[in-house]
Amino acid sequence: MSEPIRIEKIIPKGQGLAKAVLVRALELKLPFEMRNKSRFSEKLSDGREAHFFLPRGNVLSTGDILIADDGSMIRIAAADQEVVTIASSDAHQLMRAAYHLGNRHIPVQVGQGFLRIEPDSVLEGMIYQLGLEAKHEAALFEPETGAYGGGHRHSHAETFDSDYALAQKVYAEHDKPHVHGPGCSHHHHGDNDHSHEY
Repeated sequence: MSEPIRIEKIIPKGQGLAKAVLVRALELKLPFEMRNKSRFSEKLSDGREAHFFLPRGNVLSTGDILIADDGSMIRIAAADQEVVTIASSDAHQLMRAAYHLGNRHIPVQVGQGFLRIEPDSVLEGMIYQLGLEAKHEAALFEPETGAYGGGHRHSHAETFDSDYALAQKVYAEHDKPHVHGPGCSHHHHGDNDHSHEY
C-alpha cells in the first residue's frame, strides 16, 4: 500500500495552469463542511490516502487545484449535501431574507431566484415568518465568501516554479504538458469515502 501524500498548496481555480494539466487532475468532491477545514484526510479516487495541511482561513471552491508533495494535482468540486433552498420570484422578499440571514453571519449561497443555507430550524422558522418557503433537498452548496471569515487566498506566484517542476515529474510519462506561468498572456483558467479530521 502506498504512503499517504501530503497536500499544502492551493492554486485558486487552477489559475495559470494549462488545460492539458488540469484535465489530468484527480477530482475530489467535498461538502462545504470539509471545504472549510484546513486539517483533514481523504481517500482519493485512485485509492491513495491524502493528508491536507492547508493555509488556515481558506475555503475551498469548485475548480481549485491542490498540489501534493509528490506533484499530484487534485481538482476540488462541491459535493451534494443536505441544504435548505429558499426560492421565490419576488426579488424584494428574497432581499429581505438575504438581509436577515446576513445579519447572522452564516454561510449563504446566493443564486438566481434563490438563497441556500445549511439546515437550521431557527433560521427556517424565520424564513417562514418572512412569508417564504424553505425546502430541504440534496444539492451543491457554494456560499458567498467573506462575512463568516472564509475565502482568504494566498498567492502562488512565489512557488510557481516548484509547482511546475512537480507537475512535470508526475506527468513525465505523458506528452510534456505546457504549464503557463502567472504572467503568461495566453494562459487558461480552469473551469468516496468521507473523511475524518485529525
